[in-house]
Amino acid sequence: MTSFINKILLLLGALCCMQVCTALMCYDCNSEYDPRCGDPFEPYSIGEVNCSKQEPLEHLKDKYKPMLCRKTVQKIYGKTRIVRGCGYIPDERTDKECVRRSGTHDVSATYCACTKELCNTAVVGASQKPLLLALAAGLTLLVTSQSIRVQTS
Repeated sequence: MTSFINKILLLLGALCCMQVCTALMCYDCNSEYDPRCGDPFEPYSIGEVNCSKQEPLEHLKDKYKPMLCRKTVQKIYGKTRIVRGCGYIPDERTDKECVRRSGTHDVSATYCACTKELCNTAVVGASQKPLLLALAAGLTLLVTSQSIRVQTS
């Protein structure tokens, strides 16, 4: 029976570490119309959109397909608006850092882009790799301790 449990744990560990690449899901909202979209973000009842199935913007229709999630923080005359949705054009900062742009007359915007599932919740840079590594290490310890107990019995 322990061999069966080991196989199940190994299968569960492998499934937890895989990513599904069929579609890119992003949060889609605007804090001007829904205050839950602002920071701190409350994603529990915010709409999610499948960017792969979303109708492309007219001016990008023949050139680009949605390939990332985006969070934009706009500050205009002291008022802040946060917009989350699909993005089309990656650059060298995607998944690494946000870009801040300033204009005249108290206008600025910060753009963050990421390519993971539902990643446009916060600033770019937060990664799930430590969580996955901890899960894999825990499963390895569990399987190893099970096999040591079986051998000593």
